[in-house]
Amino acid sequence: MASTILDVKDPIVQDEDIISKQFHTYTPYTTSYNNNDEVRIVIQSQDLIVLPSESYLMVEYSTRRNDDLPFANNEAMSIYNCLAHLFSELRYELNGVEIDRCKLPGITSTLKCMIACKEEDGKAYHLFNQYANRAIIVETNRVLLPLRFLFGFADDFRRIILNSKHELILVRSRSNVNFYQAATDILRLNVTKIHWKIPHVVLSDRAKLGMLKVLSNNESLQLPFRSWDLYELPVVPQTTRHTWSVKTTSQVCKPRYVIVCFQTNRNNVITNDASRFDHCNITNMRLYLNNERYPYDDMNLNFTATHCHELYHMFSNIQYQYYSNTTPYNPLGIDLAGFMIRPVFAFDCSRSDESVKGGMVDVRIEIEASENIPNNTSAYCLIIHDNLVQYSPFTGLVHRII
Repeated sequence: MASTILDVKDPIVQDEDIISKQFHTYTPYTTSYNNNDEVRIVIQSQDLIVLPSESYLMVEYSTRRNDDLPFANNEAMSIYNCLAHLFSELRYELNGVEIDRCKLPGITSTLKCMIACKEEDGKAYHLFNQYANRAIIVETNRVLLPLRFLFGFADDFRRIILNSKHELILVRSRSNVNFYQAATDILRLNVTKIHWKIPHVVLSDRAKLGMLKVLSNNESLQLPFRSWDLYELPVVPQTTRHTWSVKTTSQVCKPRYVIVCFQTNRNNVITNDASRFDHCNITNMRLYLNNERYPYDDMNLNFTATHCHELYHMFSNIQYQYYSNTTPYNPLGIDLAGFMIRPVFAFDCSRSDESVKGGMVDVRIEIEASENIPNNTSAYCLIIHDNLVQYSPFTGLVHRII
């Protein structure tokens, strides 16, 4: 290969196809953001070119004590990823068709960003969590929630979308207990504003001609991305062995990555941190996709003696595959000590044999523990799978291919 230092006659290339990219603000029709409320934000105009992957929510909220007195030192502490716990579900619709959904964003976004996060998103993620793990005081805050940390669609598909109607549906959680940790429920939290800021892209005349050809030919454009589907087992039986039949899915939705975690007495329990996970004395876990088993060998874990290096290795190596990186760098910087605070069981099943390439795929989790699973333990399983949506900017029709 010739050295590039000899390319003295290479032409100068300037990208002038985009002449403007400005963020525009969209607000919901309603001004009520109370618990259980559904908030809809719509982009009605279909003559726009927008870039959803760089869009974000701006959430303004105020914190007060129930008795309006000042907070004592460290009396109430916000938890990790606290803002995402204010919502129970998020949905994204394109031309009236739902293309992506995020259930329990607090759990889902934490699991996804733990196993894989782009290096360039590191600062944005820490900005997203700027009010996490700190003492709550009487104040009003404004926080950014980038959509790429909440939807697989915004994380993977980083291109413009032409001439379409966009709708974002946010469902507030039943209570604000999972937002913070304290001895008693003393916090009064009010969400006062929710705005959606999305870039409008203006093209040069040359680029517009190319887009007009797409419209005139009535071409269907593809939106490939990976969906994050969260499944919950509300109560894990108090036993040392349990098999969880998570779901049965078609071949086209074959899981690429499966992440399992446990929480004991944490959901809507004010004294416990709802962002942490528990190891529950798990000694071994196996994922079955039909007859295919992951991992092939037993793990022989012992969290009490910190014998979980193999599990941490499985967890950290997914970063290699997820974004086709050459290094396992994760901007969250989760080392073994941080992993012990939030232990997860991560399985890379992106490569599989013929047994899961046709027909239905049965997803099962086999759990083994050295002691009975504690009472009030819930299990969560995040399945990341391929998704493909097709849309026509001319007719507005949207079809789900996968």
